[in-house]
Amino acid sequence: MPNSRKNKLNYILILLLIMIFLTTFRLLWLMYHDPLAHPIAQNGVLDLRAHEVDDQVINLDGEWEFYPERLVSPLEINSNIEEIVRTIPKAANEASTRRFGTYHLKILVNENSDDVFSIRIPPTNTASALYINGHLKGGSGVVSTDIDHHIGKGNPYVVSFSVKNNEIDIILHISNFDTSYGIAVKNPIKFGSSEAMVKKQRFEGVLLIGMVVILFLHSLYCILIYVFIHRERIILIFAVGFLLPATDELITYNSSTMEWLHLNYEWSFKLKELVYLGAALFLVLIMSVLLTNFKAYKRFRWFFICYGISALFIILLPLNYLLEVNIIFFILYTISFLSVAFLALREYFQHKDESFFIALVVISSTSGILWGLIKELFELEIPFYPFDYLCAILGLAVFWFKRYYRQGRQVVKLVDELKQADKLKDEFLTSSTNKLWNPLNKMTTIAQSLHDQNHSSLTKKDKSDLKCIVNIGKSMSFVLNDLLDFTRLKEQMIQIHPKSTNLHAAITSVFDMLKYSAEGKQIELISTVPTNLPNVLADESRLIQIFFNILGNAVKYTYTGEVVVNAEVYNDMAIIYVQDTGIGMDKETQEQVKSAYKQGVPNDEGLGLGLNVSEQLIELHGGSLQIKSEVGIGTKYIFTLPLVNEQDQKSEEIKMDLHENVDDEQDEHLISKKTRHILVVDDDPSNLKMISGIFPAAQYKVVTVTSGTAALKLLDVTEWDLLIVDVTMPYISGYELTALIRDRYSIIELPILLLTSRNYTEDVNVGFTLGANDYVAKPINALELKSRSIALINLKQSINEKHYMESAWLQAQIRPHFIFNTLNAISSLSTIDSDRMDILIEKFGEYLYGSFKEENLKRVIPIENELNLVKSYLYIESERFGDRIQVKWEVDDPITVEIPPLCIQTLVENAVRHGILSKGGGTICIRIANYKDFTKIEIIDDGVGMDSKQVSKVYDDENTFGKGIGLINTNRRLKRLYGTGLKIKSTPNIGTTVEFIVPKNTTSATIHV
Repeated sequence: MPNSRKNKLNYILILLLIMIFLTTFRLLWLMYHDPLAHPIAQNGVLDLRAHEVDDQVINLDGEWEFYPERLVSPLEINSNIEEIVRTIPKAANEASTRRFGTYHLKILVNENSDDVFSIRIPPTNTASALYINGHLKGGSGVVSTDIDHHIGKGNPYVVSFSVKNNEIDIILHISNFDTSYGIAVKNPIKFGSSEAMVKKQRFEGVLLIGMVVILFLHSLYCILIYVFIHRERIILIFAVGFLLPATDELITYNSSTMEWLHLNYEWSFKLKELVYLGAALFLVLIMSVLLTNFKAYKRFRWFFICYGISALFIILLPLNYLLEVNIIFFILYTISFLSVAFLALREYFQHKDESFFIALVVISSTSGILWGLIKELFELEIPFYPFDYLCAILGLAVFWFKRYYRQGRQVVKLVDELKQADKLKDEFLTSSTNKLWNPLNKMTTIAQSLHDQNHSSLTKKDKSDLKCIVNIGKSMSFVLNDLLDFTRLKEQMIQIHPKSTNLHAAITSVFDMLKYSAEGKQIELISTVPTNLPNVLADESRLIQIFFNILGNAVKYTYTGEVVVNAEVYNDMAIIYVQDTGIGMDKETQEQVKSAYKQGVPNDEGLGLGLNVSEQLIELHGGSLQIKSEVGIGTKYIFTLPLVNEQDQKSEEIKMDLHENVDDEQDEHLISKKTRHILVVDDDPSNLKMISGIFPAAQYKVVTVTSGTAALKLLDVTEWDLLIVDVTMPYISGYELTALIRDRYSIIELPILLLTSRNYTEDVNVGFTLGANDYVAKPINALELKSRSIALINLKQSINEKHYMESAWLQAQIRPHFIFNTLNAISSLSTIDSDRMDILIEKFGEYLYGSFKEENLKRVIPIENELNLVKSYLYIESERFGDRIQVKWEVDDPITVEIPPLCIQTLVENAVRHGILSKGGGTICIRIANYKDFTKIEIIDDGVGMDSKQVSKVYDDENTFGKGIGLINTNRRLKRLYGTGLKIKSTPNIGTTVEFIVPKNTTSATIHV
């Protein structure tokens, strides 16, 4: 505890010493620039005849003649015009009521003085013009007696002149219509020899430009680092932050900067305020990042909000209002600076790394800010002083140097750790490869043994499955060997045993191994290697490994076309070409595909080692590997191997067609309606083979295709119970295929199960958003895939059965008394009008046929069939009730839309029975309007109508019993198909309008089985 207090006292002492040093240096700077003792003006006259001004600059302080509200010309200055005496410099509030006026001073110098003199006019409110001995020498803005001609600038300026006698007559016109601060001159007017004035300005200019250049260079360095090296937010903050103090100093101490911008006084003032605000914000922002212990300090966020609001005030408020609220900005700066200083000192006292330099930055910046506030509050003239900013920049530079040094040491340490981790990884991979290779080899051996034995119980399909397992096992053994070889190659532990090797034999062997990989693809593996090509000097097993990796890569990314192997002899080397017609690679992929663990296609299931291992093996043989590729055209692999000095050997050209036609398996007559039909879409034939074996052939008919295009062609072959789709496929991805299928089939009509290699939330969300029912992550677990598939199939079957029950329920809604009453009407007409009886019998038959035919079990039917049923029904009711039923038809022509069965009939029957007949009679209107994107169907009656309670029952999907079930069922079916149901408008004793919308983009999705 005593040590902690002692340390804190030491820290405080160090900071006090820094502050004392900066303050002392500032005071010495002021003393150095303080003018020597000189006379002051009295009653408008300054006598310098006894004072030499050849090598110094003095202030024209004292009593000037002042002519308020008059712009006195040099010719009028000695006339009898009333004047008053005013002191310069003077506080602004002492002349706040004056809008324009004239200051006059006469300077007496030694006679016969040939010196050139200069006068510097400080910033004034807000326009000024300077006359020397009756001549206009300079000005800022346009001085005027009215606001219309006044133009405020308020910039300082210097004029030079020579005198012919011992008198210098100075007239200064000032006008201010921009602010309420009047025309008082707050800062001293400088006077001296031109040489002394130039020397003083040059000295300040060199310091100013030097500091500005330093700040701009730091900003440039930060921008270059951000663009080319390290894109971190702190770097960009520094880049902008260094610009703001540089700009603030430049526009404060260099008047020519503001002249370049050609801004009026108001926007010049606002620009200065915004730049100063930005410089202050930079200090807060930089500290919010550098103070590691207080990054979550909540006040930082409030400071940023306040600074943003202040910037809006500066931009939007008029100048007079802005001057009034300037005190608020002062309070904001003070609070934010004190808070930042407090936090920096807290971290400094906690003895954090590099915290001393942060404290140095804060102390230096605070010193500069405090002296700036002193200058404004006490209206002091303080010469340009760059050392506070330079000290802050030095603190930041040392801070970044130490942080860079510390991070450099951390990088070296991390590199050592990564090397050790890489070594451990290689050891782990070697160990894991050996442990995986042994059981894999046993599995492959057992499968090969079963395949080779003559078991009568094994069918051709069993033999094919066993052969597929053997091939997959061999392929996996090559992958594991690549992994093991990659580790050995890194450690330079692999030795090759070259011998005379026949290139044709190696190619043929690899073609046989790759046959299963090309199964289901429209690919030809072709060898055009000349029969007389000499043998190559190579390790046979390694040569097969090289060909397997390169050809396997070509087959993997080629979906249609051919993979051709060719070779030629050049300078005792065999140049071997492997050309495919696959997807190709761009230049960036070509550069990285030969690197370890780099893959040509995102989310590829391989390890990305094949080409890297092949290249190293080729180089061990004394050859080289090149890759040339174009996207969408194909890839050419070119590698060289040394030849043996033997006689040309004859060999026959091998050309294998590995395309397996699956059309015979997809013939419609082979699909049994007693089984469940599953369509599997995956570009990997081994996955298709594996998935097909999961589902028993007695219960499931599994059809496999390798592309989304082929799957779309098969959609109408039968009514599929399930689609299993791989997400990662060429040309048409699983996501895109799902979206295309959902344009034709709803999520209920055709379940889709996605196979995804990325079990991430965003991937699963995309699949469900596009219409998938479920997903299974790779590697595929057979039990999980089968369970989820069966669940989806059973769900579809249950929903279909429910739909059939709904249709049967609608058919059952034909009440027996309707049939009995119709038969009575037929019987009555038999004795009155036999012709009408015949027509009624015909319409009654059409009605019964339309109500009970099997087509009503479909999802949708042509609207023409539905309207025929409605016409039959209305004819029967018109015959029964005569003029009590009036029918109006308003149907656009043509109407080719398809609608759910018995939907219009249900609405019409409800309107007749419960609407117009309950009222004693009325009119029913069937209106069908054809629009661009949809068809609107309306059933309008002028019957008894419904109240809001009755209408709400129709919209209640939970109501499945009682009256109105036909409307409820129809509303539910429409919502299920189109997303929207019935829209009912009804008024008791006036009538009812029932309408629904049929979108045109869904009406063509009818499935015909």
